[in-house]
Amino acid sequence: MDGVPFIVLPIVFVVSCGLTWRIRSYCLANGIVNIPNQRSSHTQIVARGGGVGFSVTFLAAMVGLGLTGVVSWRPAIALTGGGAIIGLTGWVDDRQGLTQLTRIVLHLSAAVWAVEWIGGVPQLFPVPPVVALVIPVILIIAVAWLVNLYNFMDGTDGIAGIEAVTVALMSGALCTMAGVAVAGRVYYLLAAAVAGFLVWNWPPARIFMGDAGSGFLGFAFAATALWCATDNKRLFWPCVILLSVFIADATTTLLRRMAKGERWYEPHRSHAYQKLARRAGHLRIALGVAAINVLLLGPVAWFAWRHPRLGFPLTLAVNAALAVFALTVRDRAGESSS
Repeated sequence: MDGVPFIVLPIVFVVSCGLTWRIRSYCLANGIVNIPNQRSSHTQIVARGGGVGFSVTFLAAMVGLGLTGVVSWRPAIALTGGGAIIGLTGWVDDRQGLTQLTRIVLHLSAAVWAVEWIGGVPQLFPVPPVVALVIPVILIIAVAWLVNLYNFMDGTDGIAGIEAVTVALMSGALCTMAGVAVAGRVYYLLAAAVAGFLVWNWPPARIFMGDAGSGFLGFAFAATALWCATDNKRLFWPCVILLSVFIADATTTLLRRMAKGERWYEPHRSHAYQKLARRAGHLRIALGVAAINVLLLGPVAWFAWRHPRLGFPLTLAVNAALAVFALTVRDRAGESSS
């Protein structure tokens, strides 16, 4: 990691782990907990809000990288500013709750911040000039959607953490191979920070990341992928492919619930991963997600990077295949649980 001493990674891991432990004690003492109900995937009272630990650790590391010039100031401001908005929004929501409108406005504000400060819109494929004018709006909506879908997918022990660690490590490796080494370092730091939290969230979880963590991870992956694409547009679709497990399940479930007239924005247990977890257990699902990411999506993402013309078709194909799998899970991914 040229420019970032290797010792930084274990330091980030230890700091994140320690902060998560302290936050767990605080949350338990102040009643910031998840109480099991008919829509829960757990049976015991568990502290929530642990994502603050890795969010603060990562943001502090980004500030350090920005001040030392390792990361240029525009992406550093984009990630820290937008990440702080999402993290604070999630923490307040974990503590006392926010209205849907408030969350949407704040999520869109963070997305606008990221798109504006990263600067430039990657030309992924030729489009008419009129269409090019609305691409920034599409990217803003995409960033906000990833914030929310990552929140939707944080419903079983370890799954959101293991997704973040594996995706960040593979994204970092791709960036390094593509010559975008600085972004690769940022991905590695994100993986180290989340790994520190995962110590406490590994099944059976002793704390949940809450909106303060899940929304933050969605934003971090969206903003960093956009940053990578401005330096090397060949990296955009591989970065999307690596997130396909979450994208396919969350999007498929959302569309089915909307089609059935259900309140899609309310908590539920109808995601494919939640149904599988009730049959196979949280640990197997977390390990299964890791296996899919490493053994399937990693090679496909690498192939998409090597053959950029196939990036978009491969992204569609992978997400379609995973969506079909989600729909064929028993009781179907988007149907309500009894």
